[in-house]
Amino acid sequence: MHEGLLERRTRANDAAVAAMLNADPVIVDVAPALEVLPGMTPNTILTSGAPLAWPEYSGGQRRAILGAALYEDLATTPEEADDLLHRGEILVRPCHDHGCVGSVTGVTSASMPVWVVEDAATGNRGHCLLYEGSDRERLTYGVWNPRVRRQLVWLRDVLAPQLSAAVRAAGGFKVHPVIRRALGMGDDLHSRNTAATAVFFQQLAGAILDANGAGEDTRAVLDFCARNDLFFLHVAMATGKCVTEAAAGTAHSSIVTAMAVSEKEFSVRLAGTGDQWFRSAIPELRAKLFDGLTSDDIAYMGGESLITETVGLGGLAAAAAFALQDYSGGTPQGMVETTETMYRITHSEHPLWKIPYLGFRGVPFGIDAALVSSTGITPRIHMGAARREGGHAGAGLLTAPVEPFIEAVNALQETLPIYTAPLPAHTGDE
Repeated sequence: MHEGLLERRTRANDAAVAAMLNADPVIVDVAPALEVLPGMTPNTILTSGAPLAWPEYSGGQRRAILGAALYEDLATTPEEADDLLHRGEILVRPCHDHGCVGSVTGVTSASMPVWVVEDAATGNRGHCLLYEGSDRERLTYGVWNPRVRRQLVWLRDVLAPQLSAAVRAAGGFKVHPVIRRALGMGDDLHSRNTAATAVFFQQLAGAILDANGAGEDTRAVLDFCARNDLFFLHVAMATGKCVTEAAAGTAHSSIVTAMAVSEKEFSVRLAGTGDQWFRSAIPELRAKLFDGLTSDDIAYMGGESLITETVGLGGLAAAAAFALQDYSGGTPQGMVETTETMYRITHSEHPLWKIPYLGFRGVPFGIDAALVSSTGITPRIHMGAARREGGHAGAGLLTAPVEPFIEAVNALQETLPIYTAPLPAHTGDE
């Protein structure tokens, strides 16, 4: 490899990772998607993963998109919504193309409220819809029925306005301190957010009461926040999007800025290749399922909570969350080994987000596709499992495929001549 070109890539990666580490994410509002997402329109429905044509969607992701069309009164029946989607009068677009990330199906429509997380240093923003709640039947998990609709309406009409009033009255909430404390209390900030939700609730509860009074709606909002351990997950996701935006577009950089799943594909983006997606088939999810379910009962429906791994959390921080060992690491030692392996494919360590068991070493940060390609070691991802017919089925560990990272590095070589030859691919860990 030409030394000057290698140095150029190294400088680019240094710059991309430094920009992400310099980000200071702050929760500044909760607002309807139409008001805050760039390029959002009333007839646009966002969903997880790299873009697909409407006829390519099936299963739970398709059901969720149709449900969102009915929720927004863009159609009165699923058949009418399907026809409008075929004709392009209702648009389906990737969440990532609108500054947003979505959980599982990722479906986000115009009136749905989203967290707004802003980088105080640059003004970059990331967004994610509100957590629907712990009911196994959710639009997020490919279910559309009257019960799901009632919950979405409550989120829009009760929860979101109260959260917005509280956040704005408090002048925003810094995210770094919550994540730092939560990692020290056993969270990975993906599959486990118990501590993060508790820490955030300590700050948020008083602001909710001050901004909204102590009426029946406020009591319902406080109860919802207090009993849903994954409430903070969608804040962490919006934070991940906000942070990676700082690196997006860094010429010559092989740092990963997005990983996403549709029902069909696993996809990645690099800082140096802009909005281009690199895709492959999705490998099997090793999951701990709810009682009575088997692997035949589950199916992929998408997901962009992988943005947490993209910024060093989730599976990359497995050693911080031993409570997840039952369905991700297998053993505490297995979780430690997972995190230690991730240092081999990352550019740096986070100076604030630290893992107590590893002597307060910073989480592995800045996935480098060039290192993934050359070692064959791929990101380990903590991920939810969905029932084929819709609904939450459990959670587990996904080992990302190596192919899209290799393809991305080769594309970077073609457009920005950093490498003298494609890097060799390996099929297993070294």
